[in-house]
Amino acid sequence: MRIVGASLVVLATLVVGRAAVASPSRAGVPIPVVACVARSGVGASAQPPIPTQLSAAVTTRTAARLRFYSDGYVVVLAPSGWTCTGLEAADGGQSLSVFPTGELDPLSAAGVATDAAGVTARFDYTGHGPGAALVCGLFPASAAARFADQTGGCTKIPARELVRHPSRDVATFLDPPGVSGSGEPSGDTNPASGAVLFPQLTPEPGSVNVAKITCTAAKPLAALCPAILNDFVTRARARPRT
Repeated sequence: MRIVGASLVVLATLVVGRAAVASPSRAGVPIPVVACVARSGVGASAQPPIPTQLSAAVTTRTAARLRFYSDGYVVVLAPSGWTCTGLEAADGGQSLSVFPTGELDPLSAAGVATDAAGVTARFDYTGHGPGAALVCGLFPASAAARFADQTGGCTKIPARELVRHPSRDVATFLDPPGVSGSGEPSGDTNPASGAVLFPQLTPEPGSVNVAKITCTAAKPLAALCPAILNDFVTRARARPRT
C-alpha cells in the first residue's frame, strides 16, 4: 500500500551533468501526444484517457523535434518518430519506455543493442523493494536505502557516474558511454542522463512516492535530453499522488 509523500520539488534550475536546464514557465508550445499501449499486471483494465496535445516550455524549434508519449498513467517528452510501451504493475509501480522503432524496450528486454537509445520513466514508492532500489544508490543515507539492503541489496553507483544533488529532493546523474549506472539504459555507446525525485520528509515515512527519468541518446538527439528531463521533473511535481 502506498503512503502519499509531500509534493515533489522542482528546482528553478535542474543541473544535469554540465547542462543547466531552465524550468518551464506556465506558458508553453503545444506538442502532439502519441498514445502508448499500457500492459496491466492486474488483468484487463481500461486505460485512462490520453490527451491529443500538451504544452511544454521549449522553443518552437525544439518542439518540432519532440512528441509527448503517454499511456494514460505516465507522460514523457521524447524524440518524434519513436515508439512506446507502458506498464501498470500489479504492485503499484508504473513505467513508460519510449525508444526508436525497431529496437527493443530498454526496460524489459535483455541484451539491448550496444547503441541503445530511449527515454524511460518510472513512478514507484519506497515501501517495497523495487521502489527502494530506485532511489537507494542516489540517496544512500535514507531509510529507503537501508530497506533496499534488506531486500536484495542496492546497486553500487559506479565511480565514473556523475551525481549531483541540486536540492535535497532531487538527484541528477550522468553515465558517460561505457558506464553502466543509474541510467536505463546505460553502459553502451550512448551517454545517459537522468533525474530521481525523492521527497525528503522528516522523519522519513515508511513509504514515499518517488520518480525517475532517463534520457539515453546519441548526438544530435542527446541535445534534447535537458528539455525532456526538465519537463518530466515539472510534471512529476504536479502529478496527483494516490
